Formats: sequence, structure tokens, C-alpha cells
Amino acid sequence: MSASLSNEQIEDKFFLLGQREILGILNDLAHRREPVTVYFNEGREFIVTLILSARDDGLVFDIGGDARANKLLEKSGSCVFQALPDGVRVQFSGLDPQRFTWGDQDAFWVPIPPRVIRMQRREYFRNQLPIVDPLKVRLYNDQAETLAYWPIYDLCVGGLSVQVSGPPQIRVQDRIAKLHIVLGIRNVVRCEGMVRHVSQIEKSKQGKYRIGISFHKLPHEMDVAIQRHINQLEYERRKLLPK
Repeated sequence: MSASLSNEQIEDKFFLLGQREILGILNDLAHRREPVTVYFNEGREFIVTLILSARDDGLVFDIGGDARANKLLEKSGSCVFQALPDGVRVQFSGLDPQRFTWGDQDAFWVPIPPRVIRMQRREYFRNQLPIVDPLKVRLYNDQAETLAYWPIYDLCVGGLSVQVSGPPQIRVQDRIAKLHIVLGIRNVVRCEGMVRHVSQIEKSKQGKYRIGISFHKLPHEMDVAIQRHINQLEYERRKLLPK
């Protein structure tokens, strides 16, 4: 993001403030059945959910799969919603989540947010990585066993994507207990992850797939290390451009 943008320009560029626009983007998430992560208790807890309805009288979203987390959310005074439809970051806040019966199922309700943040993939500095000597990510399960060790296709502070041959064993909404990326001698990224999309990009006998994984509970110092790594790659590329 350019440091020269004024507060008004930032608001115009990244914030949706109109009720019709906000309802439009929330209903789009609902119609697409886009996974949405809801953080609460200062980001220490979260559930993965789906938006069920967005109307003038409020936003309805599904309960999570963890009964303990649902009870904690019910007691929290606020929460933050994040989604990544097609690599576009959508984020907004919810106040006083209330559990109730919606039709024949349990759900949560919050008021419609007064504003929604929407950032294109390029606006949070995703960068395609070199093919030669690529950066790699190791995925671990809860038992500290290696699930995969893949070259990273592109990277940003919000997550990464990989390209693999053959149908992958992981699925959308799978939680990755730990991602491990070595950026350099002193910079190692360790955090949880969530599989956001699995897309077939090449129809051949074996098939090629692209997998998008978002970071969760990424410590600030690792956020900074990723951004520095991307900046350094961009600097090196610019040096190779003809004068």
C-alpha cells in the first residue's frame, strides 16, 4: 500500500460503506458458500463457518464444528470475520454475537457491519516466487508428522499457494497444524494454516492443481519477515530489468 495515500483515499480504495454494497458482498459470500473464519477473544480463538443470510435486520452465520469454541463465541462481545474469495481479502467486525435457532438449525446472529474492508490480492503484496531453487513449505499434522513438502508458487503476508501434480490429499477447509517455511538463516515462518481452495489448472492424465493456504495466528515478526523477503525479491528482479 502506498504511504502517500491520504485517509480519504484509503477509505475510498479499501472500505465499503454503503448498506447496499455491504449486503451485496455478504450475500455473495453466502451464495458461493465461501468459508469464513471468525476470530474472537483477541484472536486467540476462531471458528470456520458459512454465511447463511445477510439482510437489513442482521447477518446470520452457521455455528462452528467445535462446541467449546461456539460457547466462547456466544460469550464474546465482538469478533472479526475474514474470507478470501478468489484471493480477495474481505474483512469486517461483528458485535455481540447471539446464538439462536434459524429454521431447523442452530446459528449465530450479528448486526450488519457499518463497513467492510476489501483488498485485492495485489494490494497485500503477493509475489510469484522464483522457479529455480524455490522456497518450500512443509505441512505438519497435529501429531507433528509431515503431510507434504512443496515448492511455493506465490507468497504474501496473508498466505501462499502451491502447484502440485496429481490430485492432492488435502481438501478445502482442512486445518494445517503447522506450516514451516525457511526464509533465511534467521527467518523461519511457523504458524497454523487453513486450506482455502484446491483448483485443477491443467487437465492431463495426471492433472495439475493449485492449492491456496491462508496463514492463521501468524506472529507479527513473521509477518514482517515475509514482507522483507518479498521486498528483497522485487528489488533483485528490478536490478535485472534493462535500463
